[in-house]
Amino acid sequence: MDQHFRFTVVLLSAGLCLCQNEIPLDGPLNGQIGEHVEFRLINPPPAPPSQINWLFGSSLICSASAGTVTGVSPSYEGRASLDPNTTTLELRNLTLSDTGEYTLRVTMSIGEAEKEWKTTLRVFDRITGAVISDPGDSLLAGVSSINLTCDAQGTIMTREWTKGGSPLSSSSTITFSEDNRTLAISQVKKEDRGEYICNISNPFHCLAARQNVTVNYGPDTVLIIGSETVDVGHVIHLTCTADSFPETSYAWAFNGRQIATGASYINKESTYDGSGKYTCTACNSITLLSGKADIHVSVTDKKGVSSLSAGAVAGIGVACLVLGAVAGVGGTCLAMMRKRDVSGNSNRKDIPDIHIATQPSSCNDTSMHLYANTIANQGVSDGPTNGSDSSGSFASDGGVYDTHLSYRPQPAVSEETYSKTLYRV
Repeated sequence: MDQHFRFTVVLLSAGLCLCQNEIPLDGPLNGQIGEHVEFRLINPPPAPPSQINWLFGSSLICSASAGTVTGVSPSYEGRASLDPNTTTLELRNLTLSDTGEYTLRVTMSIGEAEKEWKTTLRVFDRITGAVISDPGDSLLAGVSSINLTCDAQGTIMTREWTKGGSPLSSSSTITFSEDNRTLAISQVKKEDRGEYICNISNPFHCLAARQNVTVNYGPDTVLIIGSETVDVGHVIHLTCTADSFPETSYAWAFNGRQIATGASYINKESTYDGSGKYTCTACNSITLLSGKADIHVSVTDKKGVSSLSAGAVAGIGVACLVLGAVAGVGGTCLAMMRKRDVSGNSNRKDIPDIHIATQPSSCNDTSMHLYANTIANQGVSDGPTNGSDSSGSFASDGGVYDTHLSYRPQPAVSEETYSKTLYRV
């Protein structure tokens, strides 16, 4: 008796637990327009329930009793099917209006209390027409700010921004709207140029919108590529580059005088007059900014000897003739000369430069050698006397040349040409 009582209690307890166990519905569910979805109990009942009712919100969809479907709402005719054994509901040809809450009410057997479970369905439309707004092509680095807006038709759940294959995130200059629809960049930099991609998605579709952003900047880092030393008669070829968008225009100047335009300057057959400072000026027509670079080119003979210009030669020749005339004798004029740094730079070096020579008036004339060494610019002095010194200067080819002239008597020599190398810096 006691054993029977205990067995009955166990069965009742087991039945009570079974009744109180939840049998949840699968979900929440997602579907797409025109497709179908099934609402299922995770653990179907072992036998057909006594009564089944499916509702959308508070409206009845369909019902079944004792294993037989008893009714389908007219608004779901042809779209809804109910399995009276498992309680599974199939809904076809989904529309956006099918999004919402669904309720299953079940009575397992006559006399038992009705059980109720709920789940949700969200229906998604296909994503089409994804675009990013065009910021235009007049953005200036360090000046302009932009807003890129990502839009599309359909049901959008997420938006993600990338550039150069890497995801974008908020920074001191980049911000996003709450739904990631808009990306804002303040004071764009040249690094902000490039293609931006907005990936729009929902559980069934993903679409990418693309937009190229152009940032006008520069010119930055103006450089001249070319040799600083060129053999006389060879090509002077200089090329100017600058980091800029759009591409800059280039202008060339030689010792401050404009000589050419274009990215390259070419002098096919150089002369000694080609020695000097070449300047490239790069100008951006959109940013209205410019930049410069200089290079000093020395035209030399094959021994690497730099030569004076024709103007410098003429100046020395005149000085020699005047001093020779003042001395009252014929003779060879040999000179040493340096080009003075007018900015006050005292670091000068002597570079063999040019030859000047005159012939004695006769074989018996007492020739005199003329020497010139660098001194401060004191102006052209009066002619020196025999065995004396004189100083002066003259300007040529953009430089100021200082001279120190000395006469020294020489023994009689045979009639031939005397010459001596000149120097300058």
